[in-house]
Amino acid sequence: MSTVHSKTKIVGRFFVVAGFLALTLTGCASSGVAQSGVVTPSDAGNSAELPESSADPAVAEPTGCPATAEAMPAGATSAQIADIDDDGENDTAWFDETTSPFTYGITTASGATFTLPDDLAGPGRHSGWTAALHNGVVVTVLDDSRGATLHAIVECGFVTPIGVDARPYTFDMQNSHNNGTGVGCLEVDDGLELNGLQVTQNRDDSYSLLATGISVSADGLTAINGYTAVSASLAADDPRVAEAQTSSCGDAAVVSTSGR
Repeated sequence: MSTVHSKTKIVGRFFVVAGFLALTLTGCASSGVAQSGVVTPSDAGNSAELPESSADPAVAEPTGCPATAEAMPAGATSAQIADIDDDGENDTAWFDETTSPFTYGITTASGATFTLPDDLAGPGRHSGWTAALHNGVVVTVLDDSRGATLHAIVECGFVTPIGVDARPYTFDMQNSHNNGTGVGCLEVDDGLELNGLQVTQNRDDSYSLLATGISVSADGLTAINGYTAVSASLAADDPRVAEAQTSSCGDAAVVSTSGR
């Protein structure tokens, strides 16, 4: 993953930057923005009667992504996810491995389908999940167990955030570049924050876990690293050690290909 240098202070066994909370991976929820319409006379001083309107100004306009002709393909692996377009209905994430490259998609309860090509080249199982962050940005992460790509859902479509290196933001899943072993969600004061994770084994067979907070802009176009935090001397059977070697977001549904 992209890196940004920051100053760190030591507190007990933790190195903390920018108010880091406990390293506990947790579930993800989603949110959206509703729009409303109000009928207003154009000339309040005009005594002429205004034509009657069938629209009720007190009723909000429908929310949710508009329906599309495209739909989830038959045979795709799918799972129900939280509402991502603010229509109050759960939506569906899916993975189709009959295409080349594989295709990850979202189909909303309102009938909209939007898709994302999975350009990762790993020969094994490919997985993906979608969840909302604390700032309301809905993100999707795809991985092939070797690396992962970051995407955001904005205005009923996928966009790919760019990192400080002017390239699409990506994650290392096998520490091949010595900067990551996984992706997760960390609970912060106002919701969930995306984290790049790196777990390494110490000489005494314990493990150290580095978490880097990642901020994705509201328009989904940029992603930058924020605080970093290290939890040292974790036991080998500590759940955080295993979770830091996966791509997941608590109880957000993960959909995968067969791995064939």
